[in-house]
This record gives sequence, C-alpha cells and structure tokens, in this order.
Amino acid sequence: MNLLETVGHVRTDLQSLHDWTEHQFRMKSMSSSRVASGRTHKWFGYEVILLKPNAKINPGNWDERVNRLGDRIFPGWNCALLCHYRPGGCMKQHTDHSVFEPLVVLVNIGHATLSIDNQEYQLQDGQVIKFDSSIPHELLPVLSDRWSLSFRRIKP
Repeated sequence: MNLLETVGHVRTDLQSLHDWTEHQFRMKSMSSSRVASGRTHKWFGYEVILLKPNAKINPGNWDERVNRLGDRIFPGWNCALLCHYRPGGCMKQHTDHSVFEPLVVLVNIGHATLSIDNQEYQLQDGQVIKFDSSIPHELLPVLSDRWSLSFRRIKP
C-alpha cells in the first residue's frame, strides 16, 4: 500500500525557491525536542508550540510566496512549517500532534528519505507530496542540506 502520494513538482520556480530558503531569518531551533535533531524551523500562518496535551497557537510569519504556494497546493491551509535540516539532521519516528488534521502537503527542497509505517520513500528536489501524519513516520538522517515546507490545517 502506498502511504505517500506525489501531487506535483516545483519545476519552473525551483531555483528561486532554493534562493528564498537560503535567505530566511529568525529560524528557531528545537533543542528540547525528543524527535527532531539538527533542525531549525519557522512557522507561517499560525505558529504552533507543540506542548502536550494542549498546543499553544500564536500568529506566525507572513510571506506572499508561502501564501500563494499553499493556496495552490493545499487550499484551506492555515499553518505552514519551513524546516532546515543540516547534514545528519533527522526526525525520529513519531505521529504529529493531535492539534493538526492528519493530512500534510509538503514541498521537499533537496533530497531526503522519508519512512512512513516503515516503508521508505526517496524524496526528490521540488517534489510535492501528501501523507497522513497520524501514521508513524520519520525522516532518516539527511546527507546534505535539506529544506521542507509543510502545509497543514489546525483542527477547529
């Protein structure tokens, strides 16, 4: 069973998307995370502080490029997370916080291996995917700098 679906590719704007990621400031680290390592991040739309059992939701950053892309690939999104992984960065197997609806639409910027329910998927530069984040998933250690921009919906 295929747990990941490719819904498109960023092709014509891929280099400008790479350039945009390299010029992001105020990226935050997650030094206390038990899941993510070697990663910084930045929220758009809403920022979600992943506390258990209740997440804290604050206004996030605003960016016209993120808004246009999100509206095109995931209409109705209200929360986007830009992540940068340095070489060796990864995420241990986990399911996403219950504050989110399960569907995630993600733009992969760079190369990575994502495992969903122990099935490995090679992600290509510019690939746009969707998957159910309530199924256990993990990002295997990346070999080179990798970015992702994931779009979500916060549950009402």
